Amino acid sequence: MKVRPSIGHKAGFTLVESMLTLVIMSVGLLALAGLQITALRGNDLSRRMATAVSIAEQRIELLKNTPYTNIQAEAASEVTASSLHFTRQVTVTDGPLPNTKSVSVIVSWQDHSKTHTLPLATIIGQ
Repeated sequence: MKVRPSIGHKAGFTLVESMLTLVIMSVGLLALAGLQITALRGNDLSRRMATAVSIAEQRIELLKNTPYTNIQAEAASEVTASSLHFTRQVTVTDGPLPNTKSVSVIVSWQDHSKTHTLPLATIIGQ
């Protein structure tokens, strides 16, 4: 019968060391998952904001190419772009100088029971 040599105290990991490693890795992975969720929400908000800016800029460019006397305010209307739903409203007031109009386009949207608003303004001269 062979006698096995005894294993020294440095030949492997103990259960406590393994459990501590698992706890540390779990905390790190949970933090990483939370960071991933935050990044996804930020990307979604950024995409919606870029689309809202595009909607407002398109309306302002259209109004700039409209004859001065025909530039008028518009009531709030629904706009769908990139499969997203927005509300756009145009307000027109007298500008700071004679023969100018101050045009403001406000685009808003709902996101997880929170309303976001993006205003864009310009002055159009005759």
